Amino acid sequence: MLADPIIEFMQNSGIALSVADARAEDVPLIAVNAAFERLTGYSSADVVGHNCRFLQPEAGAGPVRDRMHHFIFDDDALEDRFLVPNVRKDGTPFLNLLYMTKIRRDGTDAFIIGSQFDFSKHDRRGHNGYDESLRNDIRELGSLAGEMGMVTLGTFRSLANSAALIAQAKLT
Repeated sequence: MLADPIIEFMQNSGIALSVADARAEDVPLIAVNAAFERLTGYSSADVVGHNCRFLQPEAGAGPVRDRMHHFIFDDDALEDRFLVPNVRKDGTPFLNLLYMTKIRRDGTDAFIIGSQFDFSKHDRRGHNGYDESLRNDIRELGSLAGEMGMVTLGTFRSLANSAALIAQAKLT
């Protein structure tokens, strides 16, 4: 299980965060924060123990689902970002800009941290805010994980690579 300082960090973050157990079958969620609950409409009690697929529309998420699956089970993949069609508990669709970063313990992937942003109504200010907020949270998470003998495998590479995704979205 995650140590208390990481859970406390998660709960205090204004970014919608989820943590999945990378060692368990089907990689179920083990924690979400209040920002995640506000974004999706699902409570922690609704989602803990379930894979995040419940957020996908009935028809599925399309090709991005295969990319996410590959990321989760590829030992060499450290981090990535995905633009995923999702549905809130009330049925409202939204476009989720999802950053995933692995946390390694004892040499194996132990947890996957997901950072979610509603990308449906993007604007120039919002993109910069996503990256800056996420950069600050990744920095703090890396520090906490290091204190507990865990290693965050993600870097800021996914933030830099997100610029192409953001630029493309601005053009459409």
